[in-house]
Amino acid sequence: MTAHHPLRQRLFLILELKGHKDKKAAWLFSWVLTLMVLSNVVAVILESVPAIHAQYGTVLAVFDTVSVLFFSVEYLLRIWTAAEKNKHVQHTVARRRLRYMLSFHGLVDLLAVLPFFLQSLLPGLDLRFLRVIRIMRILKLSHYSTALEDLIASIYAERDAFISALYLLALSILITSCLMHYAEHALQADKFGTIPDAMWWSIITITTVGYGDATPISAWGKVIGAFTALSGVFTVALLTGIVASAFATRVRTQEIEFTTEVEEVLKDGHVNAKERRTIEHLRQEFSLTEDHAQAIVRQIIEEQSLYEKKSV
Repeated sequence: MTAHHPLRQRLFLILELKGHKDKKAAWLFSWVLTLMVLSNVVAVILESVPAIHAQYGTVLAVFDTVSVLFFSVEYLLRIWTAAEKNKHVQHTVARRRLRYMLSFHGLVDLLAVLPFFLQSLLPGLDLRFLRVIRIMRILKLSHYSTALEDLIASIYAERDAFISALYLLALSILITSCLMHYAEHALQADKFGTIPDAMWWSIITITTVGYGDATPISAWGKVIGAFTALSGVFTVALLTGIVASAFATRVRTQEIEFTTEVEEVLKDGHVNAKERRTIEHLRQEFSLTEDHAQAIVRQIIEEQSLYEKKSV
């Protein structure tokens, strides 16, 4: 059994934006965290400009130290308050905290502070590499957005179709690169002299990027190039369609699940304070907007009222 800890529970609700009593505190924290993350991204970008780094390098370094302190405290608080998550599940406090630390959000939170400590412990590391890691702090905003999780879940749900489309894409790249190598290797040995070189051209052409750094000059090369461009239109469109369809299906599924749960809550046709909190929790769980959720609730109440009138 987990000991009751009011402060820990309150902090957990604030960090997770689930607190109703501390709604203002949760709102304020979310905006402070968002501002800190975006400011860090801007700082990392500005550091890459030599003139700005030379003039404001010290200021940026101090800001990074303050940011690391803020993110470190937040990370430790999330580890501590993770004991309040899924309390109905028979997991120990240590296991709940470990689950958070190994989760996507936990790893992102660790990544936000790791470069600073790596630089302090291993000063010989390439600073440019650490700067790239620091830019990943933008992922901390995923605490308040399910976009990445929804995308990954959507692709996973349609993984068979997605893998098939990737197979077709890989097949197109392999075949067209081999053909182009055969057609152009004698004429442009520096660009199509090897199949890996030709694969670079094939990827750029199929994805419709077309840098123009390598172009076919022979008649057969141009024919193969046209075929590659056309195959790219089909395969890329296929991948895009699968992802878009899967994403739309997930959104619709969440709406249906939310509707089903709310219908169970509103069996009596009335909404009290406890039921409002339950509905709000469900809305956040299924990532619906307030307007969308309210429209569904109104529709359910109207349908239940109409059904009761017909039954009388």
